[in-house]
Amino acid sequence: MKAALKALAIALCVLAPLGTRDVLAADLKQHLIAAIDAPDGRSDGELSGRMAEFFKGQTRSPAPVRVQVTTLRKFAEAGCARLEATLIQDDVPTKDGKRIPLAVRYELNLCRDGQPPSEGIDLDAASRVLSGESPAAMMRESRPH
Repeated sequence: MKAALKALAIALCVLAPLGTRDVLAADLKQHLIAAIDAPDGRSDGELSGRMAEFFKGQTRSPAPVRVQVTTLRKFAEAGCARLEATLIQDDVPTKDGKRIPLAVRYELNLCRDGQPPSEGIDLDAASRVLSGESPAAMMRESRPH
């Protein structure tokens, strides 16, 4: 369970800067956009720069970080897709002294401009979340009467 939570935390830290102009995620973002543009919907390579160094710091491994991105589906909006990204690193130390490979896999909806596609977004629910409405109140409203 703790390993899954740590992987989730790493994935969230990796995803957070994608919607900004932060250079931390520039290399990862290039791989994501390349997968959207690729005829086969794929991009892979070695992650470099500040994002790779951040990931290495989290895993405590100096091994290179590889990234594999696959397009799962295209949206109706041009240049927008559902992507699966996997960050892979070998030689990650465990608490018991072993060194193992680590893969963090996640999915996201992304357009070439770095923003999510509007397709499938419940704008009413999103505005309620942004206004601070509690999840419990939103659940009550969404139940059939």
